Amino acid sequence: MKTKLILAAGALIMLGACDESEYELENLVPEGYHKVMYINNSGEQDLTLYNTGEDNIYKLSVFKGGSEPGLTANAKMGVLSQETVDIDYSGPEGINYKVLGPECYSLDMTDLNFDSNERYKIVNVSIKVPNVEKAMENNPDATCVLPLYLYSETDSVNAYKNTTFIKIAEVLTPTVGFTTTDAVYLPFTYGFTDGSASINFGLDTDNNWDIDCQFEVDPDYLADFNAKNGTSILALPAANYSFEPTMVLPTGTTSIDLPVTLNSEGLQPGDYMLPIRLKDISLFEVSSKAVYPLIIRVTGIQMERSSWTVKANTEEKTGEGAGNGVATCLLDGDITSFWHSQWSGGSLALPHEIVVDTKKETTFTNFGLMQRQHSDYRDVRAGEFYVSSDNSTWTKVGEFTMEKILPVQIFPVTPTKGRYFKVVITASNRSGNSSLAELYAYSIN
Repeated sequence: MKTKLILAAGALIMLGACDESEYELENLVPEGYHKVMYINNSGEQDLTLYNTGEDNIYKLSVFKGGSEPGLTANAKMGVLSQETVDIDYSGPEGINYKVLGPECYSLDMTDLNFDSNERYKIVNVSIKVPNVEKAMENNPDATCVLPLYLYSETDSVNAYKNTTFIKIAEVLTPTVGFTTTDAVYLPFTYGFTDGSASINFGLDTDNNWDIDCQFEVDPDYLADFNAKNGTSILALPAANYSFEPTMVLPTGTTSIDLPVTLNSEGLQPGDYMLPIRLKDISLFEVSSKAVYPLIIRVTGIQMERSSWTVKANTEEKTGEGAGNGVATCLLDGDITSFWHSQWSGGSLALPHEIVVDTKKETTFTNFGLMQRQHSDYRDVRAGEFYVSSDNSTWTKVGEFTMEKILPVQIFPVTPTKGRYFKVVITASNRSGNSSLAELYAYSIN
């Protein structure tokens, strides 16, 4: 490139120095630069193959450039020999490269004859995936490669862009599965109507087929999930959901949603799971992401808090600034204010307790806690919930573990009737300190 620039600059100087230029372009630029061919996607290329029963098509773009790209040009596409690869690649890189045999590939053209108006050609390399897989099995200590190179007996080829060194990374069988199998709690309010959920699933490569997919409910998944995660989620009754047992993943579509219709008929507040399994597919294999744990959290109706009163066995009355640190901050509707356990002039060891009087009997179904809205201080880690009718005899109705996140976190409890509820903080993320921005309660009457 540097030589071409120098030649071009020299030509301009010479032309400018002559009143009547007798120099023509072909006399100023060496003939070898009139037409130069190169592989656009040259260099080392890692390739993962999918065994679909069809050839994998790899496309090479060969361009014709130079000072006079309108000239005709001729080149050939070939494969480097094992000896050349050993000398130029295996030795310098310290890697055992094995050149694939001709049974593993074919080229739709090896002679590239450019007309005057052609600027590029596409070479389709058909890779025979089953044969490549056999070659890899027969050479387990080698990296199988297809080293394609461009050459010409009559015209110039860019020596820096004349080779595409395809390294086969692995051969996989395509799989169909759910996009994610993470357990996410979908919130619904007690008595909801027209509920729905969408579960995404798809193929892990380009889809050139209509793939029939069959779904079913996995009756054994929930028990294993509860045992592994220490949860007590209930099975969603059959009357509360519906979905199509068969769907088609159509040609050209990598992923689609499985729609699930939900209703609340007869559902009490609580956590419910619908574990949907991808049972079978008409092509390829079901992936490891075969079960989606659809979890819905039915909460009671959030209670109005304006008449409530709150007390805590510890609060910071002075150190957090005016209007902050005290228990009433938990009910003020301002998420930027917060209650904090005492730290100035002494402190109280865990557990820290917060007692709320809702002023009326109700059946509590859930409690909501919001961490202090600060990037560093999200103190509460775990605790327990209690309910009482007289502020004297307390019934434990649930436990909680908080995440270090800013949004409100809603926890289910055993539906229990009472007037008072108590939050007992038993574990802290910060040396026994406790702080919360807001707290809420949910009920069904």
